[in-house]
Amino acid sequence: MKMNRKTVCYVVFCWFISLVPGRIYAQHDLSLYHMEIVPQRIFQNPAFIPDQNFFIGIPGLSGVQSAYAIPFSYNNVIERDSYDSITFKVDDFLGKLSRNDRFRLYTNLEILSFGTRISNGRFFFGFSVRERFSQHTMIPVNLGNLFWYGNAATQLFGKHANIAPSVNLTAFDEWGISFSGYAMDRKMTWGGRLKYLSGRINTKTTKSEFDVYTDTSTYHIYMRSDFEMKTSGIDDIEHYLDQDVSSLVFPGNNGVGIDLGASYQFNDRIGVSASVLDIGFITWKSRTMNFVSHNPGEELVFEGLTLKDFTDMLSNLDTFGQKLTDSILDLVQIDSVYGKKYTSWLPVRYNIGGSYSLNEHHRFNLLLNGISWDHHFYPALSVSYYYQIPGILGLMLSYNMFNRQFTNIGAGLSINAGPVQLYLISDNVPGLIFYRGTNSSSIQFGINILINKRRGNPPEEPTPLEPTPQVDPGSVVE
Repeated sequence: MKMNRKTVCYVVFCWFISLVPGRIYAQHDLSLYHMEIVPQRIFQNPAFIPDQNFFIGIPGLSGVQSAYAIPFSYNNVIERDSYDSITFKVDDFLGKLSRNDRFRLYTNLEILSFGTRISNGRFFFGFSVRERFSQHTMIPVNLGNLFWYGNAATQLFGKHANIAPSVNLTAFDEWGISFSGYAMDRKMTWGGRLKYLSGRINTKTTKSEFDVYTDTSTYHIYMRSDFEMKTSGIDDIEHYLDQDVSSLVFPGNNGVGIDLGASYQFNDRIGVSASVLDIGFITWKSRTMNFVSHNPGEELVFEGLTLKDFTDMLSNLDTFGQKLTDSILDLVQIDSVYGKKYTSWLPVRYNIGGSYSLNEHHRFNLLLNGISWDHHFYPALSVSYYYQIPGILGLMLSYNMFNRQFTNIGAGLSINAGPVQLYLISDNVPGLIFYRGTNSSSIQFGINILINKRRGNPPEEPTPLEPTPQVDPGSVVE
């Protein structure tokens, strides 16, 4: 089926999502990892057994997370003069895009979470339901050069340039069951989380080539495409919420995932930990629609418009852009294929942590973090100081390096007021305050109910009863 106007809107919708500032992020969760009295740290390492006998998150408010990271800041592309006039700094914008063309996003909302210690505190069992959104988009700088400067720009004229963006976007629900416990005389903890994944919306670019070449003598544009984008749930996006509840919650896109973790305490001062998260996939078979090049690799020529065609277009300026776009799309020919199932993998996250405790109040931490996504690896490093009043207060100050930024100062605060806990965490606090000058920021907050807060060390293993001594009847003295 040939790509029509409505289909174009679907593709543009996918690209538009990736371009909205404030929605784009690569979430590393650096500061949360060592926030010791916040139960949600178990989502960063399932081996972290909470210090509470039981906790439950306030539904919809126990874990709210939003952040972004884009190649440029507001001040890089927008300039205001004394008369409040706005100037778009195109060269600065494209310069930033040429050095980093990737837009990344990760958001999270806890619908329900609770956990409890069992078997005299030796094991921990947890359950959670979370809505998650992850995205990785690449916008090539030559696409911006073509739109702004045209095909005669020095960056494009007489050169082959790939202008095809790529999108990897997934919205899904995660239903998880976690189980963890102690080992090696309680020096070691281990844990895992098994997850059922219910996919909502997906866009996955598997082939992204759209080569453009402008002939220096004829100005003809030669195009060659090898493009494939797989989607699910966007074929009727404007009526997405009109579905019945069962179709919204369980649309039929099923998947599984697993988190694994471990920690080891060498002594009272030194401990190490590690985790690997989101090893999993989703099979998409509900409302799938794929876009593919009709003739992959075939070279097409756009020789421009005749004077009559151009005059006809100018006769109605309201439809000029539409007619011009249709002329190019008629030449490119991208087909729509419906009902073909496919599989997408989650971005895998890694953590390796270490801590040094001066006493029960002061602790220094180191965290190496990474995300593997779309054949790329994104590393991060965090050094932090943590102060706590056990059972009452936790304060975190961290220095974080990620997303090619080296000035990220993070902070975290958790307060326990009786059974109620409130926490607030950010990996880049200046990004929240001076938002026009940064290209990344994050915030996470929540409210938990803690029951039977424990203090001190975990309960010792029960001491077995000593056997009653056997008495030799012959040794009894009368």
